[in-house]
Amino acid sequence: MKTMTKVFLSLFVFSFIITLLINQNVKASIENEIDSNFSAIVEKINKELSLKTELATSSNPYDYIKGSTDFNKIVGLGNDAIPYLQKKLSESQNNGLLEYIMAIAIEDIAKVDLKKKKSSLWASAKEFDDKWKKHLKSIPTSVDAIVSDTNLNADKKIKELVDLGTPALPFIGDKVEAGHEELFPAITELTKDSKVLATENIADKKEWITKNKSSFNKLRQHVLDQK
Repeated sequence: MKTMTKVFLSLFVFSFIITLLINQNVKASIENEIDSNFSAIVEKINKELSLKTELATSSNPYDYIKGSTDFNKIVGLGNDAIPYLQKKLSESQNNGLLEYIMAIAIEDIAKVDLKKKKSSLWASAKEFDDKWKKHLKSIPTSVDAIVSDTNLNADKKIKELVDLGTPALPFIGDKVEAGHEELFPAITELTKDSKVLATENIADKKEWITKNKSSFNKLRQHVLDQK
């Protein structure tokens, strides 16, 4: 019996170590890809500046990523890229074009437009960083407030939940799992172009949430880690 216990314990420890190593490798891969693509973006911007092209005279950051394969690759990494992009932006000593592009990438991935609300308007990357952290921190209570608001019908609740962006997914999922299946369209909208895709024709919505809940653990933890 003791031998079997030791075997099971050894297998558990081994599985834990393997899972940890895999997660670390995935994280390193995402970080390397982000850094590599940002280096390519910087190189192309510097080239435009040295050639004194029409683009080099633009003061609009969005012009520099229009049609950019490198930028699209960063966005294509999905929600797993958000924590590192946020860390990269927060730790940067600069507040210029590159940092602004980081902010745009975060918004694009998260399907969020903070400028929609006067209270979260931002004009510089560092201002975005501050507003973004406040937005993340408010998500759990915002989801609770929206779902419990008796003045909102289902459609309006769904719209407001979608406006919170992909970081709200795990918290919206909690509500669906608790019985608010009418809110599932918010999950469908926020998982478009995602590795974990929720479609409109899913019959048992609560079961889908339960089955895929672990896919949103990193997002949940990132939101809860905000101070």
